Amino acid sequence: MKNAQSDSIYACFDVKMQQAVPLSQLKDMWAQVEQQVGSLEKEKEWKQDAIDGTVVYYTDLKFQRASLRFLVAFNTEHKVSGLRLLPVPPEEKPLVVPFDSIHLEESPVEVVTGNYKLPGILTRPKGKTHLPIVILVHGSGPQDRDGSIGPNKIYRDIAWGLGAQGIAVLRYDKRTYVYGKASVPEGKDITPEEEVIEDAVSACQLAASLPFVDKQKVFVAGHSLGGLLAPLIATRCPSVNGLILLAAPSRPQDDILKEQIRYLGSLNGNTDEALLAQQFQQVKASAPQAYWDYLNKYAPVMTAYSLSIPMLFLQGERDYQVTMQDFSMWKLGMFGKTNATFYSYPTLNHCFMEGTGKSTPMEYNHPARLSEKVIEDIAK
Repeated sequence: MKNAQSDSIYACFDVKMQQAVPLSQLKDMWAQVEQQVGSLEKEKEWKQDAIDGTVVYYTDLKFQRASLRFLVAFNTEHKVSGLRLLPVPPEEKPLVVPFDSIHLEESPVEVVTGNYKLPGILTRPKGKTHLPIVILVHGSGPQDRDGSIGPNKIYRDIAWGLGAQGIAVLRYDKRTYVYGKASVPEGKDITPEEEVIEDAVSACQLAASLPFVDKQKVFVAGHSLGGLLAPLIATRCPSVNGLILLAAPSRPQDDILKEQIRYLGSLNGNTDEALLAQQFQQVKASAPQAYWDYLNKYAPVMTAYSLSIPMLFLQGERDYQVTMQDFSMWKLGMFGKTNATFYSYPTLNHCFMEGTGKSTPMEYNHPARLSEKVIEDIAK
């Protein structure tokens, strides 16, 4: 565009674009822009986002008199299917809801497992006793106590939301977030045992020991990987009286990973099976074989079926990471069990945030809050 190589750009257009934007119009486009807003002074790095499930690429350009966003979209044949110059939208600010210091209080806690000490925080209604308590168990990856993803803090949303409903919440930094590679002794391969379960059991024991907690109302809320492992955590910790499984996988990990990779590839029009297989192997190589072996031996649905405590299964229908197929398998596996309740939400994604169209990883970069409906259902 800058070098007026309009023939090259036109050749990259798909048929619809070539019909919509004739070559003669393309030749004058950049000159007209500079005539209106002055010469180009600075261009920022390229980023990507998604509009209704279509991946678009953009860079923000600073001209003398205005800033414009240069947006390009491609079709599945990698031809340009959209090209636009728009005003740069105002910067999105995180949706911060102020902490209700009148009705709630927060205090630091430490979840201790052997030599591992994890800083955490306890949220509770002020001056109340005999409280139900929820222990939040993270998804995969090194996550902090707030479940921070982009500008969003989904576990903090749950803690503050449940606190407002008279429920205490314990959340803590994950071991892999605090200790990294030192999360297991040197020479030992990490498994979900060290990554999640040991510390979750310690957190449950801590929660049950708190003087203001109703010992008959200790609940574990596991998100994603935490939801997958929640039934196993309950078998290890008799003080747990109920489970909330948020977007919990129920199928073999290999099946889920392949499905995720294929879905993400489809957003960019990538259907090359060899490349997808290579990406799958890269994901598998990010954890030792002992990690995957542990998950392959674990039977989450059967473990959950063996439990007599109440279980609440929650699922966003726009979730591409853990899908409605997983939710259906939980339902099928719990058939006939009166202690299992199921809710799904048509407009929510993997982080239980609102959206429209196909869910994409880029939507986590936009400020949002975990759905109030989900918090209400957990509280009930």
